[in-house]
Amino acid sequence: MRVTTRRLPLRRLTRCFSSAVLGTPPQPRPKLKFKPKFKPPTSAEVDPSKRLVRTLRNDGSFDTTVFDTTLRHTMTGQAQFSPPVSGLPRPKKKPQDVDPAEQLARALRNKGSIDATLRRTMIAQGPRPRPRQADADPAEQLARALRNNGSIDTTLRRTTTTTGNDPFSPPVSVPRPKKKPHQAPDVDPAEQLARALRNKGSIDATLRRTTTGNGNSTFSPVSVPRPKKKAHQAPDVDPAEQLARALRNKGNLDTKFISSLIQQMDQMDRSTPKDGATLATSPTGWGADALRPTSQYINAETPTEIPTSKTRLDRSGIAPHLQPEPTLSYSRRIEGLLEPTDTPTLETVDPPSEQYPIATLSHGLDRVLFNPGVHWLQDPRSKVYNFPPYLEVIPKVTDFAFERLGSFIKSSHDNDLWDLARREKRTFAGSTSSLSGMLSHVYFLLSGDKHVNTDGLSRHFGKEPRDFTSGQRMPASVVLNHNDGVYAIDSDGDKNRFAEKNILTWMGTLLEKFLTSSPEEFAPYMRFNPPPPPVEKRLRDAYRFAKSKSFVMRSQLDCVDPRLPGTGVFDIKTRACLPIRMDLLNFEENSGYLLRSLTGKIESFEREYYDLIRSAFLKYSFQVRIGNMDGVIVAYHNTAQIFGFQYISLQEMDEAIFGSGKGVGDRVFGKCVGLLEKVLEEAVACYPGESVKCTFEKLDTDNVMNVWVQPARPEVAEGEAVPITQLEVSVSNFLGQSPVRGSAAVASIDEPWTTQWSISRLMSSGDDARLALDAAKARQFRYIDIPTGLDVNTVGAMWSALNFGGVQREGAGHVPPIHYFKEAGPRTQELRDLARAGRADTAKKVMEEEGQAKVWVNGRVEWTELQKVLEMYRNSE
Repeated sequence: MRVTTRRLPLRRLTRCFSSAVLGTPPQPRPKLKFKPKFKPPTSAEVDPSKRLVRTLRNDGSFDTTVFDTTLRHTMTGQAQFSPPVSGLPRPKKKPQDVDPAEQLARALRNKGSIDATLRRTMIAQGPRPRPRQADADPAEQLARALRNNGSIDTTLRRTTTTTGNDPFSPPVSVPRPKKKPHQAPDVDPAEQLARALRNKGSIDATLRRTTTGNGNSTFSPVSVPRPKKKAHQAPDVDPAEQLARALRNKGNLDTKFISSLIQQMDQMDRSTPKDGATLATSPTGWGADALRPTSQYINAETPTEIPTSKTRLDRSGIAPHLQPEPTLSYSRRIEGLLEPTDTPTLETVDPPSEQYPIATLSHGLDRVLFNPGVHWLQDPRSKVYNFPPYLEVIPKVTDFAFERLGSFIKSSHDNDLWDLARREKRTFAGSTSSLSGMLSHVYFLLSGDKHVNTDGLSRHFGKEPRDFTSGQRMPASVVLNHNDGVYAIDSDGDKNRFAEKNILTWMGTLLEKFLTSSPEEFAPYMRFNPPPPPVEKRLRDAYRFAKSKSFVMRSQLDCVDPRLPGTGVFDIKTRACLPIRMDLLNFEENSGYLLRSLTGKIESFEREYYDLIRSAFLKYSFQVRIGNMDGVIVAYHNTAQIFGFQYISLQEMDEAIFGSGKGVGDRVFGKCVGLLEKVLEEAVACYPGESVKCTFEKLDTDNVMNVWVQPARPEVAEGEAVPITQLEVSVSNFLGQSPVRGSAAVASIDEPWTTQWSISRLMSSGDDARLALDAAKARQFRYIDIPTGLDVNTVGAMWSALNFGGVQREGAGHVPPIHYFKEAGPRTQELRDLARAGRADTAKKVMEEEGQAKVWVNGRVEWTELQKVLEMYRNSE
């Protein structure tokens, strides 16, 4: 049996409860004595057109019932659009006395919208008699266009309501006087329209200047009455009138019309005197320029001999709020396409000389290559070492004999590189260190300053910046050394003049040898130990040589493991902690800074990885591709202690920089190399047959890349200006046939990517280009924080005493100017405080563990055995 229930209202339940519990019978609800009847109002009392107009004034919308009522009354001839007098029945007006266009304009002044039903209502009344040519005025044509389209621009509505003579103004009780059939109007609505447009800015500034060049224009600001036209005479075709007609129709202008106006403007500029002193004779209508230069720059016959910059548009004689006329700003321009291709960007070239074999990792570090993530050197919880305990202590950089290793060979000093370039008939030759900076700025241009991807990090970095660091965006300066038609590219010496005083430059070389050698193999390279036995034949270090269309590239090969994909080659990167990088001269105190956790905003591996993404991954990806490597192994340290290791594959770097997808990084690398070849070919063409210096910079605020080119002439006398040329590079990206942003083109892998490039040689004066180059050079500069315990008077002595290489080189003792140094800021002081606290914790740990054996995953390491190994790295003196 199915029981159905029915919900009762609350009041009814209350009555039932009171009846059952209290014993009182339910009281019936009182009924009304009478029910008010609704009496529909008459048309004289409530006019549907009045409700329509009121609603339009309020919010521009009304109920469909009003539409139906309005339409029904309209078809019966009862609709009245004008509002009735309050309290009295409205007398019906004759149809010819009520103009629907006028009522429509009133509603449009309030809200600017009208429903299709209202348009059909007006159409149902029938067409109005077409006025004669002399009586047709722009306002009536505008109303006629509204009957067809039902739309009008807000600016145009405001324009046509400026005077009482306008047909759109509210009617008065007195009939308006009719004008004579052929009499020109006193106030031209087109002129009112142009004045309003000048105020509101709804028309291009160039067009405004075009239509204000002479007094005959309706838009001329000069208050001179226009000549009256003869009766029955066809009106002259005036630009202002054409403008008003175009605005009445659709609100847009034809390209041919704009071109004709520009031609008229040019004719007016040639026929109008430039030095007019009155408002009527000034070409811009702004009168004479009281701040014009003196007569030493101005001649009556050649009034344009003022020395101005060709890189900036000349604004003389132009009002400040108007755009200047376009001028030719370049003397030469080339352009082309970088089309999609399946051909590899680089092709391996056999080295011409015999090389040493590629090194391999020692100390069991190969486990890091096949396990993702960070590997602690010592687990912070269990205190067990994952790798030999003696790796924890880094030998002092001042005790390492760098001269016993093979020194770095610049591209211009590498005979093998010169020979390969000539043999392969390539124009340019360079190494990863000299090419990665230029490739980075080319990427900034192609990608439209695409941000990096940090979604894989923890919530601590959810709101941190995702753009590249200022160090990564620093302008790149190189020297193209010319010899017999080939250019070898070196990093500019001006940028690296302080590299000798940078401890990180030397620490990278030391740790590469430290991680690929056993303790016995590493000990002979300490300065206080005997040197290694001499070899019979000195070979070159391992390099990979590759060629592109115009390049021969060289990459040093640090390490190899045949179990890795591809060639099995990978690079060794050493990453100093945050305070070491930010506060280089204070490295001794900052060496106490510790990495205490995996994640976190400070003192964590995640913080170092976040900085790697923004400051190093782009450079690493280019270097890995030039060397045909699989990835990089990173050693995190503070110059005194190693904290852990991490292997980062090329695919992982691509996902953080370019985006996910197979082959996305290879496409970007191919575009960057192709565009760099075009830019360098144009750069060396500025000064054929000479060595040149180039500085590349793509600012994040610009959509072009600037390249400054100067001949490298050491014989230039002091005080003599060196010629300079500025190049401007721009690109447009397409996926298929559709133009897209650079960031979308970089991240896409499904559609063919085509890049249209253009390189312009600017017509800038030497002074302007030199000023721009000086500004770029200034952005390469970084202040040096004064270390703790020193001041501006004593920091120079410390600078001169720094000698990490052990051999005093020429110019190494040069002290920078005093303004290069500054006191440490609050952020630097916070990092120094953390380093001091970390040093205290490290000293406490050493005291607690002194004399105890170290626990390693492969067994125990006794204290005495550990000290024997460390003695190989320490100076007994």
